[in-house]
Amino acid sequence: MPIKGRIEMLSTGLRTAIGIKISGLMSRPSKQSGSRIESILPAVNGTRNVFAERTGSGYFLDFDWRREELARYGLSIAEVQEVISSAIGGENVTTTVEGRERYGVNVRYLRDFRSDFSALERILVPADGGKRQIPLKQLASIKTVSGPAMIRDEDGLQTGYVYIDIAGRDPNGYVEEAARLLTDKVKLPPVTPSPGAASTNRPSG
Repeated sequence: MPIKGRIEMLSTGLRTAIGIKISGLMSRPSKQSGSRIESILPAVNGTRNVFAERTGSGYFLDFDWRREELARYGLSIAEVQEVISSAIGGENVTTTVEGRERYGVNVRYLRDFRSDFSALERILVPADGGKRQIPLKQLASIKTVSGPAMIRDEDGLQTGYVYIDIAGRDPNGYVEEAARLLTDKVKLPPVTPSPGAASTNRPSG
């Protein structure tokens, strides 16, 4: 049984014996449909637990570049992004060897210089061959945005999973009853395909 379960997980991507995949061209319809399915399936006999992935639970820093200012100082977006990447995320500059163990040495700004917007805006970007230091706030506005923490793609479509744990009944009977219920109560939103694509959101179990 453990081997069978592992093989099924590897072949389907689902971590439960029964699950639903919702595919579409955008993540928002998948999220809404997943939440709807999560609220409906507990009514099916044998449902022990239902969990729909929260694909939009990520928070990210978004830099809105002021291209006129970049051009004024002769900077490209790639150059400024490299500075941000090193200052916030850090950069491995060497490796220290301690016996059989090796550790990367990462250099980045102290937390006080990267912990809030006002600190990030004061990050200095070298320009004119290092002769000038431009505060980041002159080159971009910084804000937080929400979006998918992870984007899963199958067959060229963004896909969300609904995990279902059942107990006390056979899987085939459960799938048939759940499919009838979802067909009646869940209406997937229409999708306008992009050029060259011809697909709609579709549930698959």
